[in-house]
Amino acid sequence: MTGPELAVQTCVRRLAALGARPETSTGATGVVTWPDGAGADRPVSCEISWWGSARPPDQAGSEALVQAVTGLMHLHGRDHGGPRRIGVEVASVAAGMFAAQAMLAMAIGGRRGRSTSTVHTSVLQAGLLQASHYLAAATCPQDWWPAPNPAPGPPFATADGRWFEIETFDPEAWKAFWLRLGAPEGEIGRAWTQFRPRYYRGTSSTPVGFHEATAAVTLEAVTGVASECGVSLSLVRDYDEVLAEGAPSGGHPLVDALLPPGDGAGGPPAVEPIADGGPGDDLPLAGLRVVEATSRLQGPLAGLLLQMLGAHVTRVESPGGDVGRGVPPLAGDTGSFFLCFNRAKHTIEVDLATPAGRAELAELASSADAFLHNWRPGKAAEWGLSASDLSSGNPGLVYTEAAGWEPGSSASGVIGTDFLVQAHTGLGYGINPENEPPFPSRVLLTDFLGALVTCEGVLSGLYRQALDGRGTRVRTSLQSGAMALQAHVLDGVVDGGDPGRRRGRPVWGALDVPVGTSDGFIVVDAGDRETQRRLGELYELDLDGPGAPLDVRVAGRIGDESSEAVVRLLTEAGIACAAVTTELAALATDPAVAAMFETLAASCRAPSTPWAFTP
Repeated sequence: MTGPELAVQTCVRRLAALGARPETSTGATGVVTWPDGAGADRPVSCEISWWGSARPPDQAGSEALVQAVTGLMHLHGRDHGGPRRIGVEVASVAAGMFAAQAMLAMAIGGRRGRSTSTVHTSVLQAGLLQASHYLAAATCPQDWWPAPNPAPGPPFATADGRWFEIETFDPEAWKAFWLRLGAPEGEIGRAWTQFRPRYYRGTSSTPVGFHEATAAVTLEAVTGVASECGVSLSLVRDYDEVLAEGAPSGGHPLVDALLPPGDGAGGPPAVEPIADGGPGDDLPLAGLRVVEATSRLQGPLAGLLLQMLGAHVTRVESPGGDVGRGVPPLAGDTGSFFLCFNRAKHTIEVDLATPAGRAELAELASSADAFLHNWRPGKAAEWGLSASDLSSGNPGLVYTEAAGWEPGSSASGVIGTDFLVQAHTGLGYGINPENEPPFPSRVLLTDFLGALVTCEGVLSGLYRQALDGRGTRVRTSLQSGAMALQAHVLDGVVDGGDPGRRRGRPVWGALDVPVGTSDGFIVVDAGDRETQRRLGELYELDLDGPGAPLDVRVAGRIGDESSEAVVRLLTEAGIACAAVTTELAALATDPAVAAMFETLAASCRAPSTPWAFTP
């Protein structure tokens, strides 16, 4: 595999954890082999670029530039008055995980007679997929996209200087919690209407009186009230607190064989294509069947990725359909968030509250290659749909559970949703520079990375299935996604090798963040001294002159010009830069990236597959 260093090394790390042996792993190149010839019948390769087809292959790229172009900086900063850089390399890590998924899929396909041997993906496509449902919402015909609110949202600070996130799905628990803390009673209902849809909207606001209420009490007092009212609370932890629990987890899926060797597996399953010459028949997972019973983002996105790799995905919903179908903004008669992650799946309605419905699901799983759910802990066993239950009728089944927390997590008693997982795992600390308070991003970082780990887990089970026909139980979580995203950061904290960071938090200069222009913002890739020298020449500034540092002086000069003029000037000088995308709807029709989108319904558009496979 070749490409940007962090993406390549992430790919190597992910494959090595699943059994591959790294042969070469230096910088922008990696080579792994599967032990005992267990991989594909011929070598497979993956090319990771910065820009895919959007820009010339030799055009320089960086994590910051990709975050700028894809709208991630805009989304991350919506509640803070302007675009902000996400301090962990979410697009680069995701690109490495997409590469590992493609390599696994090609190994599976190779074992099953598929001929795919090369794949291309890009950091840009990974960034676009991270922004998927926001892009879909922005391109909907329904005018819904909410404006940021002036009042701050979560997290909340206490009198002893600690920050925390809360979660509840019960409006009565919410009301009781805030009444106990002395928040203004007349604002509690309005605050609830802002709090609940923050996962869809990417913005949240809580009246100032709520922040004043938590600032008047200690963390111990707030924790006690939360426990008594049935509200989940998670401290926004720093990396010292995260690492105090033990060595950093790489965020890998847990994959266990359901049956020991020789106990009825019977060898690899025969390949049974869904239909000759059908859509996706040339993809590596063509002919494999996945049954998915999931909700929200983590599970549905994992299922969508498996479908993009060629699998036939059957989605199981409750009678009347998933509630997400009606969540605005609507594209036609269906919510864009739901469409974004469930498009083109085969859907059936099953009432799992009844014995007949559970029997119907068990029958579906009996002929599937993989089954995926994200039910609350204990629900599968209660319904008689656990791994052991379903494997009795299908010994080769890959049974995957997508949860909030890793098994044995210290937060296992807390509701496992994105913002609480960001807080607990240190992400709220690591994505912000050291001179700012820690706070989780409104961008659903752990839902997205958790979905990638879930897809990877299913693929690892399918790979083992292709080798010997045995089934596996796979466990993944949002926490695993958070740890996968931060693996390289935590490694640097432990061994002291974290350039550009101090104890895991980014250390940025004036040009490492969005720079304001007369009509917007731009990002400049000026991390080396030679680029800084050229910048000084362009603006007739002495690199080592007296007064403010060069980056501060250049940022001041940039502020006097339009984004278009600055980008043109710097590009002609060979300095990588990009305007920050703040109009998400325009991105889907930008000629440079439009080919990376597909239409869901009406004008609603979302990023398409991140992979391009060739024989």
